[in-house]
Amino acid sequence: MTGLVEATERPANGPESRGRWCCEQLEEGNILFFSASPIDLPEGDREFLLSQRQSGAAYHKNIAYRPKQDRLTGFASRTHGEPERLRAIMRAYSERVTRFLSELLPQYAGTWRLDLASFRPQEEQGRQLRLRARNDLLHVDSFPTRPTNGDRILRVFTNINPTQPRIWLTTETFEGLAQRFWRLDGAAGRLPRRASWFQRVAGAGAGRALLRLLGLPVAKPSPYDELMLAFHHYLKEHRDFQETCPKMRWEFPPNSTWIVFTDMVAHAVLAGQFALEQTYIVSRSSLVLPHKAPVSILESLLGRELTQKRG
Repeated sequence: MTGLVEATERPANGPESRGRWCCEQLEEGNILFFSASPIDLPEGDREFLLSQRQSGAAYHKNIAYRPKQDRLTGFASRTHGEPERLRAIMRAYSERVTRFLSELLPQYAGTWRLDLASFRPQEEQGRQLRLRARNDLLHVDSFPTRPTNGDRILRVFTNINPTQPRIWLTTETFEGLAQRFWRLDGAAGRLPRRASWFQRVAGAGAGRALLRLLGLPVAKPSPYDELMLAFHHYLKEHRDFQETCPKMRWEFPPNSTWIVFTDMVAHAVLAGQFALEQTYIVSRSSLVLPHKAPVSILESLLGRELTQKRG
């Protein structure tokens, strides 16, 4: 099961040793937790964010910020200057998180790819979203438009709600889930027939057919990305799993920050409003426990390489 590890528990004998310890905790499938957020957010920026709403809340899950393009989407503007101010706040937040994480996790910082940041102003409890977009169902993350080819999805969350916690559920380890749902030879009788997705997607060419069927605009995803996307969908659609799997409940209080590999830790958000988030794609080559990575676990179970050679 996933554990919550207080970042203050890390060893104090030098930044490299502390960084490796933090990486090990994350790669073991734990959540690295800061009860007082190390990410500074000026009070004026916080008040501005707490006053914001997003547009098309049934379509846009969050207000998204793309650092490389310095671009916002999903924002409901009420006055002329609001978009520029929100973009400036999100830009500064992304930069602060990156500076902090570069010091905390130097093993990753040299090769990671900066991905999207987001602001989540919607109350999660009772939110009406299509099934595959629901946050309240346990799932592992997979980005259909941004395949990782075996690299890792690391996310940093901060609860900026002044009074209410953000409530998560997690479940058993990724390895346990993989053994439960991928090794169908001994469990076929207990799983729906659509579990054979995983066998078909692992075959040559089948994943591309699946993505075309889903209408996802991805060119040449790796077999790993196809498997992870299918697994994301399968967990959300598997009602028996959602109802009967073991669960751990976590409450992240106001002004706390937590870091987690969300491609490994199956998670759900039950309640909470007003959170900031920044995503990084961590290179497989920089991992300190590479055998713990989802791609390594799946390759071991399936007995074949699941990534594409990089050009």
